[in-house]
Amino acid sequence: MAKIYLVAGHGGSDAGACDYGRKEKDDTLDLTLDVGKALTGLGHSVMYNRTSDVDTDMYAYVRACNNFGADFCLSIHRNAFYRKAKGYETCIYSNTGKSKVFADYVNAGMASIGFVNRGSKIRTDLCVLNSTAMPAALIEVGFIDSEEDNRIFTSRYSDIVKCIVNGVLKAVGSSQSAGNVTPSKPTEPAKTPSKKDLGQVNCYYQVFTDRWWPTVKNHEDWAGEGDGVPIRYLGICVDKGSIRARVHTLGGGWLPSITFKNMYNIGDLINGVVGDGSPIDAIELYYITPEGYKYKKAVYCASSLEGDEFYPVQYDDEVSDTMDGYAGAMGIAIDKFKAWIE
Repeated sequence: MAKIYLVAGHGGSDAGACDYGRKEKDDTLDLTLDVGKALTGLGHSVMYNRTSDVDTDMYAYVRACNNFGADFCLSIHRNAFYRKAKGYETCIYSNTGKSKVFADYVNAGMASIGFVNRGSKIRTDLCVLNSTAMPAALIEVGFIDSEEDNRIFTSRYSDIVKCIVNGVLKAVGSSQSAGNVTPSKPTEPAKTPSKKDLGQVNCYYQVFTDRWWPTVKNHEDWAGEGDGVPIRYLGICVDKGSIRARVHTLGGGWLPSITFKNMYNIGDLINGVVGDGSPIDAIELYYITPEGYKYKKAVYCASSLEGDEFYPVQYDDEVSDTMDGYAGAMGIAIDKFKAWIE
């Protein structure tokens, strides 16, 4: 029988990623204990980095794993990325041996369960992968800030446990397979409170060319002089929530982002507005919705010195076939700009 070392990601004062009423440290502990229970039930020897909600020392548990003489080490996590991504992925040190066997099996299994298959990621920088003396893997079981992934995590929990157990068994060369899995602590559906409607959010902004132009509200007009006169500073704010802004300067690069709430300050050219006095050729905005409200986005567009037409609208910092993550065109200064929230 094999020796398996299981790592429940985070714990204690380190909650890990949190969203939709869930904490990564809780989900990983439940999953780790149920995977371990199933492996122990099949006769394998299992050691854990933690079995309760306590702080852990990564270097200490890697040493414990090596001293245990484990045949395989598995670190269990959940992912997060600003509610912009979803899916399952396996992180391994190299795409060879037992780690590859585990990753290939579990990647496919999680896809059949319903997760987007993000595949295997080679991570030579992770201590649990580069300092363990045996094959190892770190798994990200869906994004905790994805409602869809949380639904799958809850509704297909037993299948997820079984998939992970069978992946470990294949990795250590066992012909066994997990039977029906009864979670020791069934995961309750995340109690996601219904989000309130924020209503109209007004966006106010003004720009500087060779002087400050009047404030514009939403898309009632555009800001700037036009006529090929480049914008050099941008002041922007919203009456609800906050908005993060940064600009790219012609011949320069991206300047640091600044987050504004219900005011900006054209008298403070360092922290009150964005820009450094150089012509601006790209603007990036991201609207931050207040907690508990339905999400909204910044919508904005710009016109360059080379034409009168505005480029297609940009939503937050999203990237697609028609959006570059910013408004404008690198290398061509902007002379008109408008923005609103929807």
